[in-house]
Amino acid sequence: MSDTAPDGATRRSNHIPSAGEEVVPPPVNRPPSVQTTDAATPRPMWILPAITGILGLAIGAVIGATVASGVVVAQQQAEAEAAAAAAEAAKSDLFADAARRCGATGVVEIEDDGRTMIVDGEGEDFGSGDVTFTEIDCLIDAVGAPAAVKELMYQTRSLDGRQSGDWDDVTASWSYHPDDGLDIIFEIVD
Repeated sequence: MSDTAPDGATRRSNHIPSAGEEVVPPPVNRPPSVQTTDAATPRPMWILPAITGILGLAIGAVIGATVASGVVVAQQQAEAEAAAAAAEAAKSDLFADAARRCGATGVVEIEDDGRTMIVDGEGEDFGSGDVTFTEIDCLIDAVGAPAAVKELMYQTRSLDGRQSGDWDDVTASWSYHPDDGLDIIFEIVD
């Protein structure tokens, strides 16, 4: 049997059913968001979609990070290749640019796809070379020769034979004789 409380709620009394009397469990008030598969283990309806959503976000983040890192690596590789190509182009233009700046275009020989410059300086003999001392001085500075190498070139005697020096990616070898002038071969080396 049940009694009614003053607030209208139904209370269960401590009544013990007699033989043959049917026992009816009290009604269970559950919110609509709770789904039951068994009366003893209620499971909220939002758990499965929440777990699926969290897993989806985690997988998406991993895939997104992987794709993004691949794009960044590819972009960095492309930039490095472009920089290397630009550096190589700048190297091969070094001698042509130097000849242009010094007014020696057509007087010096640029060979090997711009990687070699042959300078045949004027000497005392007719036909010894066409590059003047002023042009040679300008060319040596334009290719970035250090002061020590430049001074060695100017102090070379005919008895010294062929001399050489190098800096950065450039090497130079030269010889001097009063009859032939100062003859220099500049090369770009890797």
